[in-house]
Amino acid sequence: MNVIGLGQAGCNIADSLSVHPQYKAYKIDVGIEGTRCYDVKYQKGPEEYEINVPSMKTFFRGIKGETMFIIGGSGHISAMCLRIMEQIKDKCELSVLYVKPDPTLLSKTKKLHEKATFKILQEFARSGLLKMLYIVSNTNLENILGNVPIIGYNNKINELLVSTVHMINVFKNSEPVMGKIENPSDVCRISTFGISEIEKGEEKLFFNLDNTAERCYIYGINEERLATEGGLKKKIIDRIRSSSNEEGLQASFGVFPTNYEQDYCYTLNYTSIIQ
Repeated sequence: MNVIGLGQAGCNIADSLSVHPQYKAYKIDVGIEGTRCYDVKYQKGPEEYEINVPSMKTFFRGIKGETMFIIGGSGHISAMCLRIMEQIKDKCELSVLYVKPDPTLLSKTKKLHEKATFKILQEFARSGLLKMLYIVSNTNLENILGNVPIIGYNNKINELLVSTVHMINVFKNSEPVMGKIENPSDVCRISTFGISEIEKGEEKLFFNLDNTAERCYIYGINEERLATEGGLKKKIIDRIRSSSNEEGLQASFGVFPTNYEQDYCYTLNYTSIIQ
């Protein structure tokens, strides 16, 4: 899978994913150096970044297949995203991971720019120009982690996000022992990730998605527990039925064996509604 990081936040996430051999990272930022890195000239504001997007045909030469474009919404450089994607949309199967900042921490200019970018990306997803738009909120990630120290804040946030994205991708390419990771309907192209407690069923989303229409629960459970705990199947089925009945959404699930001592439940949540 290709991952393209734009700006400091996007590049850091792409870097973290590329630790795993399944990902090939491309990074675009001001002053960046290294393999598959594109050094962008510094601009004063988002309008200048958008106007001065260079041709990246050589940089992206040979790119193909599944590709995730990673954008942090707070940076002026994110204004380049649409014109960059225009250059590669016919070469690969393109999704976007959009990291939504806390709007209270943005200047007026950044707030207006972020709002416009966020809306346009959602329209792109709904029209089918993107395979999927995944939205995550720094505020939600911080709330999930609890008290995060100032030093190392971004590392802790990214660690949660990257581990979730990676494990979901691993399970998508693995064979479940029960259930199946269902693809969402064509109209549901706006999404977020989540984690859920297996015992209590409490769910924590990475973005407060309105009007969730479809949800897939992805269970990673210790193989020995799968082989010995008799009531586990009923517990999982009851959870899926509860979601379908109480929330009025279409729920699916997949159960995967792991060698980890700790069990996990991730969720993929989908809607067709602009947020």
